Amino acid sequence: MTHSTWEGDLVRLRGVRPEDWETVMAWDTDSEAQRYGWMVFMPKGSEAAKKWAHDQSTAEPRDDNYFFLIETLDGTPVGDLNTHGCDRINRRFEYGVALARQHWGKGYAADAIKIICRFMFAERGYNKVLASVYAYNKRSKTMHERLGMVLEGTLRQNHFSNGKFHDEYLLGMTAAEFFDLYGRRD
Repeated sequence: MTHSTWEGDLVRLRGVRPEDWETVMAWDTDSEAQRYGWMVFMPKGSEAAKKWAHDQSTAEPRDDNYFFLIETLDGTPVGDLNTHGCDRINRRFEYGVALARQHWGKGYAADAIKIICRFMFAERGYNKVLASVYAYNKRSKTMHERLGMVLEGTLRQNHFSNGKFHDEYLLGMTAAEFFDLYGRRD
């Protein structure tokens, strides 16, 4: 039996399709969910959302920076994940993950993170992953710790949201730690 690199136990990662514009535009209306992910975005009109989805669907990755939609194995879009801060010299990368509110607490984010870590470690040769979590996002911090990530530091008053400065936690895991926990796929 063959297995896709891009599928986990619950979800798969895939590229954005032009027809995803309505789904992503709807997700962008939940300001609290956006705040947990990164920031509250300015509202887009439908033409801007269509252009964004089209541009994402044709974009080439730059320096291992990727943007994926997360969908369940039955094809329901549930959120997105991106890699960024990819440092080929020091062999570390970061990611951001965001789920639509109705999909919180189902294990989709953790599964998506395992997929991208396995790919970046096994296929791209990275040695370390870093994740930033805002102090007010306790669910995310707990999920990352359950995945095996270690709290590496606290950036005090590093993130401004909803009229206040908040601490930001930096969590990390090495490739060896990941493979000890989750094994390799052959």
